[in-house]
Amino acid sequence: DKVDGCVHQVTYSPDGRLIAAACQDRTVRLYDADTARLLAVAREHADFVYSVAFSPDGRRLLSVGRDAVKVWSVAELRNRRPAP
Repeated sequence: DKVDGCVHQVTYSPDGRLIAAACQDRTVRLYDADTARLLAVAREHADFVYSVAFSPDGRRLLSVGRDAVKVWSVAELRNRRPAP
């Protein structure tokens, strides 16, 4: 799934298995760090997403956008389909 616009920031999960990306196309994306396979796309932000950060235990993901700050369950994100 191609990012429409730039990626503002990426970060690794504490265990190094996942990468989260904050994207200009209003999405938060989750990737497998070993294969770079897209695992999930969250489209709930209404504007640019500037930053993402995992909780110390890796169970939550925080995203900061122009519109809002959101907290995601990583397990729930991983259950989403990456297709648009």
